[in-house]
Amino acid sequence: MSKKTKVLSAEDKQFRRNKWCYSIPGTGRDLAYNLYNSFLLTYIMFTRQLTGQQFSAISVIMIVCCIWDGINDPIMGGIIENTRTKFGKFKPWIFVGAISNAVILALIFSNRTQGWTFVALFAVFYLLWDLTFTMNDISYWSMLSSLTSKAQQRDSITSMANLFAGLGTVISFALVPILTAGDKAIGGSSVTAYAVIAITFAVLFAAGQVTVCATVKEPYVANVPLEDRIGIKKLVKVIFSNDQLLWVAVIMFLVNVGGAIVGAFGTNYFYLEFGYDGSKVTMFTAFYAGASGIVYLVYPKLSKIIGRYKMAFISLVMTVGGYIALFITGFVLKGQTKLWFYCAEGMIVGFAFSLFYMVITICLMNTIEYNEYKTGNRNEGIIFAVRPFMAKMSSAFQKLLTMIVYLAIGMLNITNGISDLEQRANAKEITEQAKLDGISDILSNASPYMAIALRCVIVVLPITLIAVGYIVMKKKMKIDEAEYERMMKEIEARKVK
Repeated sequence: MSKKTKVLSAEDKQFRRNKWCYSIPGTGRDLAYNLYNSFLLTYIMFTRQLTGQQFSAISVIMIVCCIWDGINDPIMGGIIENTRTKFGKFKPWIFVGAISNAVILALIFSNRTQGWTFVALFAVFYLLWDLTFTMNDISYWSMLSSLTSKAQQRDSITSMANLFAGLGTVISFALVPILTAGDKAIGGSSVTAYAVIAITFAVLFAAGQVTVCATVKEPYVANVPLEDRIGIKKLVKVIFSNDQLLWVAVIMFLVNVGGAIVGAFGTNYFYLEFGYDGSKVTMFTAFYAGASGIVYLVYPKLSKIIGRYKMAFISLVMTVGGYIALFITGFVLKGQTKLWFYCAEGMIVGFAFSLFYMVITICLMNTIEYNEYKTGNRNEGIIFAVRPFMAKMSSAFQKLLTMIVYLAIGMLNITNGISDLEQRANAKEITEQAKLDGISDILSNASPYMAIALRCVIVVLPITLIAVGYIVMKKKMKIDEAEYERMMKEIEARKVK
């Protein structure tokens, strides 16, 4: 006797469609974002010859724009809450933000200006990129929380959305280094390669977000009445009256900075250790970023059998173990053996950080119901603005660290020499082989203390930051699985009255 097929309700069918149509386009979105977030400074350092003052100016521009854009995030959340269109409150901003941001992304990576002219143009493009991406980022992730309030469905769609976003990150990490550095660079130089990749990723980003706007259906809960519009005073009140939201923000800052350290310094570290070979960077980052995909696949099942606090503790232990092993490997192993050990250790660390970030993302989403429990209002747009806000604050801090470290160890002496050879190869003044031979000479003459200094930074900072994040979570976060269920029952009971 065959089993009866489960009949899905109309609501469940809509959720299933939304889950796929919302999540899959995230791949193109994170392809573009990761190119910008993880490789922009590498692109600049290896295609421009910079004085210390110009490099500092670029770093300060990045820091100031990140802080300013982060401040604008809650305001954008309020604008989303105030939006009333026949397309919903999220889709207009998803669409406009994606199209405009894609154009700017292509321009940033394809212009050929140098010196202070480049610095000035970069300031304009960087600010415009941040503003347009904020439009898309907050509206896109705010829409997620409105698609369901059921705990199991929320875990499912959050995992899938992060899975496909992580896939975009993995693909970007895998392709960009190998196609921009070494003998496989598109067009024979990083100058041409970055332009081609940026234009391609920009098109995929825009096409994916248009798909979201065309296929995902916003449920009624996302469309609050006009009289509930939120002004600046109420916006600030929502953020600072939600104690759980504030503690989540602190933890997100710490975890974001810790997770970004490998990306900030890893590429240059690998070039110093293994030579100007993008395939080795690709190999490591594929393991590191690929571990994220594993987390997103197993998280829904793990969440049923392991509580969030236990998962956070597991993440802490794996992070400490993985980084200590990486530190020791750097001193005792050489060549291909060292690379394979780095890959294994990178996978452990990547899994740990992704698991912790997944836990804290769910905690952030739960503060929406906490806000509804305390005030009667959900305010998804405002609350989810905290996620990109902390990402940008942590990015600003990470860029400050990057500037200080690179100036301290004299990294520009290496990158300026490589940039000169890349530009000459792009102009066909030298052959590609002559370029590669020249770069090999530059790296072989670099001080070994540069690599040791970068290794210390890569290991010590992430361990410290995730440890502090776990302590804050353990002491200050109170919305565990049982408390969330209790809140939801209370909220539903109030609606019945």
